[in-house]
This record gives sequence, C-alpha cells and structure tokens, in this order.
Amino acid sequence: MYECSSRYGAIVRIGIALVWLLLASSCITNKSMTYLQDSDKLPQYPKVPYTYYRIQKNDQLVIRLLSLNEEATAIFNMQSSSSSSTTGYTYRVYDDGTIDIPFVDNIPVAGLTIREASKVIESRLKDFVPDAMVKVALANDNFYMLGLTGTKGAFPLYKEKLNIFQALALTGNVATNADRKRVRLIRPNPQGGRPIVKEFDLRTISIIDSEYYYVQPNDVLYLGPIKGDFWKIENYSSAVGTLSTSLNFLVTVLNLGLTFK
Repeated sequence: MYECSSRYGAIVRIGIALVWLLLASSCITNKSMTYLQDSDKLPQYPKVPYTYYRIQKNDQLVIRLLSLNEEATAIFNMQSSSSSSTTGYTYRVYDDGTIDIPFVDNIPVAGLTIREASKVIESRLKDFVPDAMVKVALANDNFYMLGLTGTKGAFPLYKEKLNIFQALALTGNVATNADRKRVRLIRPNPQGGRPIVKEFDLRTISIIDSEYYYVQPNDVLYLGPIKGDFWKIENYSSAVGTLSTSLNFLVTVLNLGLTFK
C-alpha cells in the first residue's frame, strides 16, 4: 500500500510539472502584448525622414478654385453627381498621370505632393483667372484595417501625420491574441504593379519615426493571430482554471486505477 501511495504521489508530481510546462509555453505574456518596449531583443528600426504622400495614378483629387471672379468659380466649383464634397469637384488622375480640369487639360500631377500639385494647377489657372487660388485634397484619403482588431474596414486619415498607434486607436481594441510582432503592411507601389508588402514588430520603441510609423493613404494593415493561437491561454486566471481542471482529471484517473487494483 505504501508503495502504491508513493508511486501515486510521484505520478501526481510529474503530472503537475508537465501541466505547468504546458501552460508556461502557451500563455500570452505581457511581453507579447506591450507596445514601445525598449529591448535589444526586439527589432531595431532606423529612423527615416517623414515623406509626404505623392499622388498616384487613379487617385481622386478634390480641387477648389478661390477667386473674386464669381463666374469662373461658379464654373469650376460646379456640383455634380461625382462631387465628393460641397466645396469642390473630384477629378481622377488618368493612367498617364494627368488630370483635366475646366479651362486646362493634361496637367501632370502624378508623383507630386498635394502641395506641389496645388501650385502646379494654380499656375496653369492663372492664365485664365489671374487671382486664382487653388485648394487640393485627396478624396481617397483612407487606410484599411483587417484581422484581429475591434473594427475592420476603411478609416479616414483625418490628419496628415497619422501614426500607427493613432490608427489602431481609431479601430478599437486590438485582440489579445493578435500577433503584434508580425503586423503586415500592404502599400500601393508608386511605380505601379504589385503592391509593396512589409512586416514589422509593433512592440519595439524603435518603430517611432521609422518607415512603419506613419500611415499613408490606401495603406492596408493586417494583424493576424499569434502562431499556435488555438493552444494559447489569454491570462493567468484561465491558466489556473486549466491547471485545476487538468489536476482534477489526473487525480480522478489515478484514483480509479488504485480502486481497481
């Protein structure tokens, strides 16, 4: 009987050790969830200067003319079914990188920033409206969120320098089991063709002012599940519950074994 009890105790201890090892390897820890960690073990991204978005083919530009010439502004700022706002008219950038506007055709804007495009359009319009002032905005000024976030879909870039954390705040809470060390960024290729796909770690402090820090128009951000997500335990309360259930099951099995002996 003593031998059985000793064997029984050894098996229980081994079972406890195995369960704890399993739980330790499957828990989602603070290190996998915390942002802006200052650790040499995380990727170190170099700082890069901020680059303003450059207009691409098929972009939609909202253009508004300001002038004391009421006739010119009435023609230019006319409303139609394709107008995206009450303050301007939407023009598509053609495949050759140009736009056509009232009074002027074939204005090259692809590759220019919004400010540069405003100056180019304004200079062309001054031939017809000497006091012309032009305001340009990007109509398709959105980014897109997919994966394990609170809200998925398209979100407006409400300001020029919207960083990745502000973008995530707009979408709601990021899921606990989202893989923050493998965030995927899909960005349109300015040269055309296949989009640029990159992967970055959201947890490192070096992300600040890196190439991944600011969100650009038409960016797609994807947060997938942590690898082996099916086996992951989200918190230690769950771990304790799992441990208790496992031990109860183990004790029940062992008691049954001793009873039948």
